[in-house]
This record gives sequence, structure tokens and C-alpha cells, in this order.
Amino acid sequence: MTRKQYLESELATQIERLDRESTRHKRLYRGLRYLVFALTACSAVLAGAALAVPQHLEVINVAIVVTSAVVGFVTSVEGLRKPSELWIHERTTMYALKDLERALQYAASESQRPLGAQEIDGYFARFQALLGAAGTRWSREILNNDKSQSETPEDRAQEEEVPDEG
Repeated sequence: MTRKQYLESELATQIERLDRESTRHKRLYRGLRYLVFALTACSAVLAGAALAVPQHLEVINVAIVVTSAVVGFVTSVEGLRKPSELWIHERTTMYALKDLERALQYAASESQRPLGAQEIDGYFARFQALLGAAGTRWSREILNNDKSQSETPEDRAQEEEVPDEG
């Protein structure tokens, strides 16, 4: 397998993986959002029913509490899993890799000679840089959001007060 073939194979593999993962996260996000919408509407209908049918007030009130609790649970799952952020992150990275794939194909098709090792290495370096930047962005934007939300303001203030030893 040549360097170019390897790079094309890796690009295709990563693009396919990101497409699959982003589609999965998009479906999860939309499913959770639609479930919250439906349960919220159901809760409002139950509240109206409680007024209209006072003889079943206890049962309806329990149903309202259960519905509200499920809305809270679904919203929490969405907050923990962050499917909307992952979906956008994966799509953005996938399109950047598709742009690189297209540039590689264009360079290879337009040249009167095969691409040299240095040119292929340059494309591979761009590939690695895109994946590295995506990993860094993912950890900075998504993982650190989890950390910063779980810390108290006092925790963050203590971290800022610690001097660098260097």
C-alpha cells in the first residue's frame, strides 16, 4: 500500500466513522428533544384535565408529577450526553476531512506527475492536524464544560490562585 493509498483509506475511514457517529448523535438529540416536547405538552393537558375532571384529581396529579419527573430525567440525560454538541462537532470535523480528501484528489488529478512523498506527507500532516485539533476542541468545549459545571466558584478561584512552578 502506498502512502497516498494509506492516506485515502484513513480519510475514508474517519469520514465514515464521523458520519455514522454524528448521525447517531443527531437522532439521539432530536429524539430527546421531541420526547421533552411531548411530555411537556402531556403535562399541560393533564393539568387542564385536573381542572375539568375534579373527581380524578389525585390520579391526574400523580400523572402530572410523574410526567414532570420524566421531563427532568430526559433533560438531565441530554445534558450529560451532550448529543447536540457532539453532533455539530463531529459534522464540522467530517466536513473538514472531506475538504482535505477533495484537495488531495484534486492535486492528484491535476498534476502531470504522481504526487511526491513530500506532498503526500503534507496532506498527512494536515490530516493529523485536523484530527488533533478536533480532539483538543472536543476536550476543551465539551469535557471542560462538564468539569466547570460541576465545580463551585470557590473551586475555580482556588485553582486560579495556585502559582505556576516554572
